Amino acid sequence: MADQIPFSIAEEILTKLGSLVAQEIGLARGARKELKKLGDTLTTIKAVLLNAEEQQQEDPAVENWVRRFKDVIYDANDLLDDFATYELGRGGMARQVSRFFSSSNQVAFHFRMGHGIKDIRGRLDDIANDISKFNFIPRVTASMRVANRGRETHSFVLMSEIMGRDEDKKKIIKLLLQSNNEENLFVVAIVGIGGLGKTTLAQLVYNDEEVLKHFDLRLWVCVSEDFDVKVLVRNIIKSASDENVDNLGLEQLKNKLHEKLAQKRYLLVLDDVWNEDSEKWNQLRILLKVGARGSKVVVTTRNSKVASTMGIDSPYVLEGLDKPQSLALFKSLAFGEDQQKAHPKLLQIGDEIIKMCNGVPLVIRTLGRILHSKTEESQWLSIKNNKNLMSLRDGNNILLVLKLSYDNLPSHLKQCFTYCALFPKDYKIEKKMLIQLWMAQGYIQPSNGNEHLEDVGDQYFEELLSRSLFQDIEKDDNNNVLCCKMHDLIHDLAQSLVKSEIFILTDDMQNMSKRVHHVSFDEWSLKMKVLKAKPIRTLFKLPKLGFQYDLYVESTRNTLISNCKCLRVLDLPRLDNFKKLSKSLVKLVHLRYLDLSHGLFEALPSGITSLQNLQTLKLSACDSLKELPRNMRKMINLRHLEIDGCRSLDYMPCRLGELTMLQTLPLFIIGKGDRKGIGRLNELKCLNNLRGELLIGYLERVKGGALESKEANLKEKHYLQSLILDWEDWWEARSSDERGEANQNGKDGELVMEGLQPHPNLKELLIRCYPGVRFPSWMSSMLPSLQLLTVRDLNALEYISENSSSAEPFFPSLKTLKLDVLHNFKGWWREIAGEQAPSFPSLSKLIIRNCRSLESLQLPSCPSLSRLNISWCDQLTTVQLLSSPHLSELVIGDCSCLESLQLPSLPCLEELGLGRVREETLWQIVLVSSSLKSLFIRGINDLVSLPDDRLQHLTSLKSLDIGYCGGLMSLFQGIQHLGALEELRIENCMQLNLSDKEDDDGGLQFQGLRSLRKLFITGIPKLVSLPMGLQHVTTLESLTIEYCYDFTTLPDWISSLTSLSVLEIRWCPRFKLEDRSKIAHIPTIDIR
Repeated sequence: MADQIPFSIAEEILTKLGSLVAQEIGLARGARKELKKLGDTLTTIKAVLLNAEEQQQEDPAVENWVRRFKDVIYDANDLLDDFATYELGRGGMARQVSRFFSSSNQVAFHFRMGHGIKDIRGRLDDIANDISKFNFIPRVTASMRVANRGRETHSFVLMSEIMGRDEDKKKIIKLLLQSNNEENLFVVAIVGIGGLGKTTLAQLVYNDEEVLKHFDLRLWVCVSEDFDVKVLVRNIIKSASDENVDNLGLEQLKNKLHEKLAQKRYLLVLDDVWNEDSEKWNQLRILLKVGARGSKVVVTTRNSKVASTMGIDSPYVLEGLDKPQSLALFKSLAFGEDQQKAHPKLLQIGDEIIKMCNGVPLVIRTLGRILHSKTEESQWLSIKNNKNLMSLRDGNNILLVLKLSYDNLPSHLKQCFTYCALFPKDYKIEKKMLIQLWMAQGYIQPSNGNEHLEDVGDQYFEELLSRSLFQDIEKDDNNNVLCCKMHDLIHDLAQSLVKSEIFILTDDMQNMSKRVHHVSFDEWSLKMKVLKAKPIRTLFKLPKLGFQYDLYVESTRNTLISNCKCLRVLDLPRLDNFKKLSKSLVKLVHLRYLDLSHGLFEALPSGITSLQNLQTLKLSACDSLKELPRNMRKMINLRHLEIDGCRSLDYMPCRLGELTMLQTLPLFIIGKGDRKGIGRLNELKCLNNLRGELLIGYLERVKGGALESKEANLKEKHYLQSLILDWEDWWEARSSDERGEANQNGKDGELVMEGLQPHPNLKELLIRCYPGVRFPSWMSSMLPSLQLLTVRDLNALEYISENSSSAEPFFPSLKTLKLDVLHNFKGWWREIAGEQAPSFPSLSKLIIRNCRSLESLQLPSCPSLSRLNISWCDQLTTVQLLSSPHLSELVIGDCSCLESLQLPSLPCLEELGLGRVREETLWQIVLVSSSLKSLFIRGINDLVSLPDDRLQHLTSLKSLDIGYCGGLMSLFQGIQHLGALEELRIENCMQLNLSDKEDDDGGLQFQGLRSLRKLFITGIPKLVSLPMGLQHVTTLESLTIEYCYDFTTLPDWISSLTSLSVLEIRWCPRFKLEDRSKIAHIPTIDIR
């Protein structure tokens, strides 16, 4: 495949050249003129790059021209970066820049720069002179579109060749046949990567009999890239009739279209849509809204943004085939009707091959057809062992289909996409890290000076995600994307585009090109010394546990780094020391990204602060790191200082606050004492670009109260999402003589807390070991966006808020509240203004644990509450729960003093867990819960039986778990009503008798368990044999009996339990199996 063009690097160079010329550098000796000419030449070349990118696929001479351009563009970038770095070290361009060409003490550098500029300009001139030879056509890179040659679809599908899409077909048809009486145009979008079968699915739907009967008219148009309304209308008319409308204008076409569609319920398929221009879609939509109600449009696209453009919030995302479906399709094509005669070894290889396909039908078909005529094992193995499926393109359009996704990317996204070939297949790519790597390579180009690189990078990521080039995303609780993966075929596409420019290092070093720029590897090895002669810009170590202590490997690593002068990215995790590396490291002046995470060193080399281009410094989990370099203020381009998990840090360096570009600073440790060089809280004052999470530790060291804490200026940090305020665990290991000082510290803590008011945008707040009795007023009234509040390990706090007002909701956006180990906590409000307490309008999860002084708990109105957990509150006697109609999970444990429980009806309660409470509490809750699916009971010692009238309404209960109930004697009265019960677990109930009794009536109660699949019995000393009624539970699949010392034998009727597949009898010393034949039908048996 053709070489990739570094559009982003070229744009970055033009930006640097413009900046240098604008600064009027080099008036002496004509340097300014040289730089301007260089910029003009590059602009001329840049104008034809899109056309060159197309032509190089067919013309090797053009491909060589592109390769020459890439070589010089990387050299130019390095040279200009050298100059910018040099000036940065001398105080910046704004300060006496002209000295560069006139000061006598800079002659050597001046000579090298002048010679370099002249050389690069000459090489660019040669490249520019060849433009006419190739007849390149200038194109604006902003157009970003490449013609979709040869792509056309139709509505016919051969049903016999389609597998695995029945469910997808049914779901799409259901959407099309639903009434939607209020609309006369409803749009369904099918979204997925190329090759998944979006067009095939649309064809299946289009030709379905139900669809044929439902719609008066069906129309099929393949749109591809040219979303020209006039052309589309013309093609829609042609699909409706054979009428020739090629010469008609738009007005005439509109009339013809309305003539065909008016008052008809039609189905229109717009296949392979790429349009993201909402205005164009609206023009077409208006013309289409003449049909009858119930008319539908089906759109297939690779880009979810296309669906959004059409106003579709929830497109139908098409997934790959599962393994059985993939295998069935592959066999049908590879072996045809002779599947039974297929050689077992070929079948085994075929099974491995389909794993490469990831359920993509297009690839499965291609490989199946290629192998259909091949009968030799070696031929199949050559396919199986081929790491790049893109090479398998003879007679198929895999490359064409997948490459379309790349061809249609804007030029600024192309390098961002292909850079992901740095990661192995199935690698979980962290989004934040990926954007930092893009930044380091200069791929991110803001459209104006006010945009943050990270925000632009986020837009790039979302764009690639919307085009299905990323998948399997994971998000945090705030809906932020954390990581993603690339489909294996998409990874193959990226790798084929960059060729050897990006290299994943393995033991095989033979194919490494001299033009390799980016290398990833899983461990350092001696073989890596071959890299030292390469123009490496990325050295990225893939995660692998453990440290490498090999002296020779360490020497190779140090030599390699010292020779890689062009490095922008260096990943050195788990480094043990800097003794031999520090001198090499500080010379990497181009470095933008340095990862030293999980290192064992105690300090960084002081020279690291000379890396003034560094944007990202990762020191996460460097447990031994005690201090940061004193002169970190010199690292003026630093944007991300990742020091989370640096547990030995004792202070932050003075003047850290001068790094105003910082966006990531997850940890800020307040130093002890007033030693020179120790930063105080006011270092945070100007760091208003901080994002993500910030933990401020050792707040007890703040001596200036609110005055000092206000200097942190948290109110102005509107990008911050999560804040952790940490005080030392001051009450532990303190003698009674220190209590007075501790109380005084508590008052000081309240003053400090008062000054730490965050911005109203904050979403998460954790307060730990706070010594104050009360919270400041801003806690409940100034955090309208707060979604998570965690308060733990507080010894003095009495109330969450001092006063309340029913007119205002309490934390209006709060979704989760956790109160844990609050020794003096008494309730929500010290005083309540008005007759009614305020509500928690958004609260969905409430956890209250280890609040030993809490005696009465009145939960205010929580209309959204779904999970409630109250545990280890020894003194709690009363719980009042007001309206909580959506409560689905309730846990009350170790509240032995609980006497009064006031509950409303709990119609949505599905999970109930109770431990060491009174029996009355159990039935109070069960009787108001009609939808229970899971009931967990522990340590209710006054529970004697499960009464018949208490369980008969639990018709949805699927899981019952009872344990450690010392007084429980019988289950039989109530369980007969549990017809939906699937799992029953009984554990350590010493008085419980499950064996048959004379009045047991043949175990009729067990007969009611018609859905039981799993039965687990452990620690029931009175169990002698299985209850007779169990023989009627023919659904039972798993039976486990443990620690039942009087259990002796299995009844003969166990052979009637034909569904039983697992039998476990363990640690039952009196058990003997005399006749093994009665359990011969059970596949899995464990008796010991």
